[in-house]
Amino acid sequence: MSKAKAIGTKAETAVRNYLLSFGYSELDAHRNMLTGADDQGDVWLREATRGLIVFEVKGGQMAKNASYEQCVKWLEEAERERSNAQAAFGFLVTQRAGVGYPRAGEWWAYARLDDILRLCHGSAGLYPYVVRLTLRELVELING
Repeated sequence: MSKAKAIGTKAETAVRNYLLSFGYSELDAHRNMLTGADDQGDVWLREATRGLIVFEVKGGQMAKNASYEQCVKWLEEAERERSNAQAAFGFLVTQRAGVGYPRAGEWWAYARLDDILRLCHGSAGLYPYVVRLTLRELVELING
């Protein structure tokens, strides 16, 4: 396994493990298989009231040092993967500098404001703005 693939696997596993620690079952939260050009996200969460949620996960130095513009591109990737999976939501999670794998709940999560409004109120406006919060905060919103 290449170094980049090992970093990705470790980061994806950390996000999945965080979801499991939040009370989701192994059937609800799992790492997804690579599907080539039609990738469907790194981690899936099947949430009872929200439907399928796709997480694109980035780890290692590249994620820790990512610019805002890079995160927007990765969030667009998460949106494509959400569409490929026919999921309700697609989010980006990036590892934070100084925050290791056991503390994945403190990593950054990126979402469109519309998706945050849908999680909170069940409807959205026309707000394509990118919002950054922690994975813990995002999962709390998903959990309702």
